[in-house]
Amino acid sequence: MSTLLFYDDSHKYTVDGEEVPSVSELTRFLTRELYNDAPQYFLDQAAKRGTSVHKATEAIDKFGTVEIEDEFAGFVKAYVSFLKEHEVSWGNIEWPVCRKDDEMPYAGTIDRIGALDGKPVILDIKTTANISGLHKLCYTAQLNLYKLAVEKEKPVEELWVLQLKKDGTYKLIQLEENKELANACLTMHYAIKNCKRRRKKNAES
Repeated sequence: MSTLLFYDDSHKYTVDGEEVPSVSELTRFLTRELYNDAPQYFLDQAAKRGTSVHKATEAIDKFGTVEIEDEFAGFVKAYVSFLKEHEVSWGNIEWPVCRKDDEMPYAGTIDRIGALDGKPVILDIKTTANISGLHKLCYTAQLNLYKLAVEKEKPVEELWVLQLKKDGTYKLIQLEENKELANACLTMHYAIKNCKRRRKKNAES
């Protein structure tokens, strides 16, 4: 069995001591289109919100209660409403996974995997205000990469994004299965990596 380690400070994954790209890194071609022109302040605020809400929802699932800053309370209320209105049974929460058995390894952390209303699913929690267009395309690539990483171990029938909103409401968004998009992200990443490796080798010779 492979040993997967995640280093939170640098957001890096290693598998058996070898660094591998994260799902976030693989989907960077899409996220750049989304956020390239966004002011850094808004990106930092979004990252802080996402981290705080993810930790809060994890605490609710594991311990049934949580303390949260007032500015994020609405998002947590939305998650509690979701749990009350749907039948959920999580097999894993904030689960680090990797795909190591081919020439294009990678790793990532799945927010939730388990049963949602009786169906085996992968679910990702988002606090993004608007999910459409490029956002949806990016999330489709992300969740399909997760599915590729676990499909030999756990069957997954559906991919969902749970959008939590500041006003205490939520929206469930089903994403399509699209292995071609996931594999395109992998192919682009490793094509660029191999090109850089050859260029470095030629420069040293």
